[in-house]
Order: sequence, then C-alpha cells, then structure tokens
Amino acid sequence: MRPVRQSSSTRFLHWGPILSIIIYKFVTLTTLYFTEMWWPCFGSLGGFLNNVLLLTLFVISFSCYLKSVIVGPGFLPLKWKPEFEEDQQYLQFCTICNGYKAPRVHHCHKCNRCVLKMDHHCPWLNTCVGHANHPSFLIFIFVSIIASIQSSTLLLRTLLLVLAQYGHRVLVYFPLKLTLLWLTAFGLAICLILTLSLLLFIQTKYVLKNCTNIEDWIVGKAISRREQDRNLPPFIYPYNLGKLNNIKAFFSKNDGIHWAVRDGCGEYDLTIEQLEQKLIKESWKQPMVVIKEYNGRWFPLMFGLCVCCQIPWTDETRMPLNVGEIVQVTRFRKYWMYGHKSYSNGTRLRGWFPKPCVYSIPSALKKDK
Repeated sequence: MRPVRQSSSTRFLHWGPILSIIIYKFVTLTTLYFTEMWWPCFGSLGGFLNNVLLLTLFVISFSCYLKSVIVGPGFLPLKWKPEFEEDQQYLQFCTICNGYKAPRVHHCHKCNRCVLKMDHHCPWLNTCVGHANHPSFLIFIFVSIIASIQSSTLLLRTLLLVLAQYGHRVLVYFPLKLTLLWLTAFGLAICLILTLSLLLFIQTKYVLKNCTNIEDWIVGKAISRREQDRNLPPFIYPYNLGKLNNIKAFFSKNDGIHWAVRDGCGEYDLTIEQLEQKLIKESWKQPMVVIKEYNGRWFPLMFGLCVCCQIPWTDETRMPLNVGEIVQVTRFRKYWMYGHKSYSNGTRLRGWFPKPCVYSIPSALKKDK
C-alpha cells in the first residue's frame, strides 16, 4: 500500500472534526443565549466582561484545535535513512514508507505514514497527535476545560434563577424547548469537563516524563520483561531529562528526529528495546486458516450475540477475511482475534476479526509454510 499524503482540508471531512466543531460551538452559543437573558452583555460591565472572557476562551481553544488538525503531527520523510549506514541495524524498517523509522517514530495505519514522536491517533482530529501538534493539542484541552467550567457555571446559574422566579418577577423565560436545549448544553459541558480533565491528567503525566502514550507502553513491557528474566540488563528510559527539561523539550522546535538523551544512555536505546520486543511478538504469532468469510463489520450478527456484544472497544480496523486465506494471529480474546495477512507485493493488512472465522493450522502443515 503506497502512502498517500493527506491534505489538511480533507482532515475536516470526517465525523470527528465535524462533531467536535458542532459540539463546541453549540455549548458556547447556547451559554451566551441563556446568559443574555439575565446578564446582558451591554447591561452591565460584569455582563460585558463575562461575554468577552467566554468568547476569548472559545477563540483560543478553537484556534488551537484548528492548528492541531491543520499542522498535523509531523511525518517522517519517505525513504528516510540514518546518516550512518551502520546505525540501520538499530532501527525498524517500514515497508509502507520504504524507509527506516527514526527514534520515537511510529507508523500510523490510519494516517498511513510514519509519525514523528507519535502519541496516539485521535479520531476527533482525524489525524495523529505527534511532535508538531502535541503542544497545541495540550493547550486546546486545558483552555477547553476552563471554558466548559465557565459554561456549566453560567448554565447552572440560569437554572437556579428559573427555580427561584416562581411567584416573583420573571427573569428567564423557560418553555419546554428551551429546557431541552439547556439540558443538552449542560450535559455536554459536564461531559467535556470530565473527559478532558482525565485526558489532561494523562497528557500532563506524559509531558513531565518526556514520554508518549506508545513509549509508556513500550517501557511497561520492558520492565515486565526484566521482571520475568532477571538476567537482562536494566532498562532506563533515555528521554527523561528531569521535569523542567522535559517541559522545555515538549515545547521545543527541533526536527522531531534527533532528541537529547540522559547521561549514560544512547540514541538508540529505545529502538533496540523495540526490536527485541518485536522479535518476541513475532515468536508468539500463530498462523491460522480462514474457514468462514467475514466482511469487516463491527457487529457481525451471523457469528452470534456473544461475538457482537464483546467486540474490541478500540479504533483499530476490522480485517475482512476470505475462505482459504492464511492469517498470522498476534492477539487473542475470547471471541475476537487480531492479526495480519500478507500480500505478494509485500504489504500487510491488519485488524480484528471474529474468532470463529479461523482454524489453527496443524503443526505438520506449519513446517511446510
């Protein structure tokens, strides 16, 4: 599969960015509408400053969101190679991008490119969070939380005025349609506060360690390997430079390929650990033959309710299967499996599929494969 460069404009043609923009604008405009009833913008200095603050937070947050989508994560150039040929042995090779993966680079199967310092693929951005857009993404989360807190506070104040106005002068007109509008806006604001606060906590933890979501997973497996085998040398995460330097590195404007490492660590320590983990993963894979066709649907009713009710809750793809194909399975669940199948041109198709679709190849036939 040849990499296709995704333009910044086409990233908005996806349910994630469309829904994100609709939700954020809906909460902001609804808050302004209800607040105008009891604290008009030009009725007092407080009302004017309140509107200015809410709109300022919206502009900052929305600008950071747009920047995160338009700038993108930053991609490793196609057919990239290290400066010295002898360093190639410490790096993984990407067959899709036809080049080596630099340190802290991972291939995203959604973006179909190798991403610089990839943290995760965000469906709400329709692109990855990586070296180029990670700072703006973090600022977007932080400012959005503040804006959502202000919105929920103003909306709650509106409700309290409605409850207190019976028998008194009516300040806020609240028919059924506006009640539903208020409930929707307030519910979305609370959801934004809770989900974004959790995301901010996780992302802040990564920033203070100069780590990413993927690297944290790699380090966890490295520690687990050494707990099982005490003969392995200790693994030290090479990019943790201390909290202050980690923050500076996070907001730095380097090329995304060359990174400073702590004393006593090498440039390729993490990539060497990745290669060793990949070898272990390859030894675990199990070839299986497809005995039932699967069209790639998320809820394949033909395989029963147990399969449909226990789908893998992940944004990873579902892999269609045809009878007779050979699949290399690398992950197992009770009713689902994850694996890949290879094509003659060297490309691989990965994804989840229902467990009843495949049958384990007998040991005698595995030797012939």
